[in-house]
Amino acid sequence: MATPRNPAASVKAPRAAFGQCRQAIQPVHFGRSIYARHRRRANGDDEQTSSFDELEVEVPRDQRPSSELNQLKTSFLYSWGTLETSEYVKRLALLFSGMFALVGGPISFQTFAPTEQPLEFALSAATGSLIVVAIANLRIFLGWKYVNDRLMTATLPYEETGWYDGQFFVKPPEILARDRLLGMYETRPVLNKLKTTLQGTGVLLMTMSIVVSVLVANGSDADGMYGRGAGRVQGRVTPDGILFSTSGRVKSMQDLVEDDELAAEEAAAQGNQPGYCRDRYFKAVSGSGSMCQ
Repeated sequence: MATPRNPAASVKAPRAAFGQCRQAIQPVHFGRSIYARHRRRANGDDEQTSSFDELEVEVPRDQRPSSELNQLKTSFLYSWGTLETSEYVKRLALLFSGMFALVGGPISFQTFAPTEQPLEFALSAATGSLIVVAIANLRIFLGWKYVNDRLMTATLPYEETGWYDGQFFVKPPEILARDRLLGMYETRPVLNKLKTTLQGTGVLLMTMSIVVSVLVANGSDADGMYGRGAGRVQGRVTPDGILFSTSGRVKSMQDLVEDDELAAEEAAAQGNQPGYCRDRYFKAVSGSGSMCQ
């Protein structure tokens, strides 16, 4: 007698085959996991930034060293520190030229005549312009040094709402490691470059100042006046006036009244100007400075 077929047994084979097929297409899910992992890596910077924000949430965002570093990079003046050395020197040279043309040159022109004292005029204007360049360079250096110190320190001072409620924030290891990496590879190279240019500017400024001082001292008259205000002839103050004649023939103002030849000699020595124009005290007392132009 034939054994009847079991219906359940006839179904097992297709189910087993279906299970094998399901295992065969399992890599599709693996591919999806790779795609999801790739998306997470693409958004890793945002996630890392979010985790850093959570670690330093106590410090206001604008007082965090990393935010202050970004502010330096986008600032008009402080961003010069991120430029290459040659480009940075060009910016300083451009600033120097502008100050020379607009400020240093006009001020120096009031003291030294470019046609008569070109060296004194140029050095005086250059010294004044270089002072502005040195101040700008120093300001950039101090700004980057301030941020570098806050990046490298483990204890960060900050203000919650104002100067009256200062606090201290102890950086977690993750924040400290990140900040010190920023300090080592971003701010310190900038500081080294700024320090070099600042030292060069200081040496150049000191040298030019010494040269100008020597030239002014050698070109000063007996009254200490120099440049346009210096007397071309040394004056002799007598009880009744000022004499500029160097021949020794004129002894007093009375001699000028009695002798026309001595009066002409004295007039030539004074440059056809009143005698008080060559003396600062008598010029101020007379109140007639317009006559000395």
